[in-house]
Amino acid sequence: MNENSETTLSSTDTTETLPFKGVIFDMDGTLLDSTKADYKAWEKVFNDYNQELPFEKYAPMLGVKSADVVKNEIGFHDEQNVKRILKEKFDYFVEYINDHPIQPVFAAETFLKSLAQYPIKVALATSSRQEKMQMVLEQLNFLQYFDAVVTGNEVTNGKPAPDIFLLAAERLGLHPEDCLVIEDAPVGVAAAKSANMMCVAITETHNAAQLAGADLIIDTYEHLDMIKMAKKLRAAVE
Repeated sequence: MNENSETTLSSTDTTETLPFKGVIFDMDGTLLDSTKADYKAWEKVFNDYNQELPFEKYAPMLGVKSADVVKNEIGFHDEQNVKRILKEKFDYFVEYINDHPIQPVFAAETFLKSLAQYPIKVALATSSRQEKMQMVLEQLNFLQYFDAVVTGNEVTNGKPAPDIFLLAAERLGLHPEDCLVIEDAPVGVAAAKSANMMCVAITETHNAAQLAGADLIIDTYEHLDMIKMAKKLRAAVE
């Protein structure tokens, strides 16, 4: 869990400077460079069921709950088949990352570490299932940065519904309007805004035009200054 005992700003100073008390991160594409692995796993699953999955069809699936992909794209709706296909997809994903280990998005860990200097809470809200989240974040030793974690199998309605972000805020003990979401996908941006949260989008998997619903768009975490970003956000929402 995130330890925020040492801070360079007092709570009063931060309240005046930062227009939020918590930061909620998406995982795939936002913190992890996992898009290719995820795509390759889904491509195999689709092929197993005599369907093609060109990348342009896959791209809108980014951020969508895996169970919803099985139901809406592959066409299986009963719980037994959904679970079976999700297991097949997970096995393909593991097979791929055994040969091509997942890496963090450039400078993402540096930015995560920097949050410890502020008296803010940090959560992860990923549409990925519990087993995938646990596996990849334990490999990268990323779980230490979060005060709360929510996975896709814990909510009924996936993104663009706000459920996953609302649950993350609840676990942080914060009101939704006191949270900032960092996302990489249009469905995630839509979910954040539907949750009444500010949203920063990073152009890791989608371009700026596709992420236009966000309050602020960034291209990289490199040299990202939380105070400067917060000032831009405050100006954007006022």
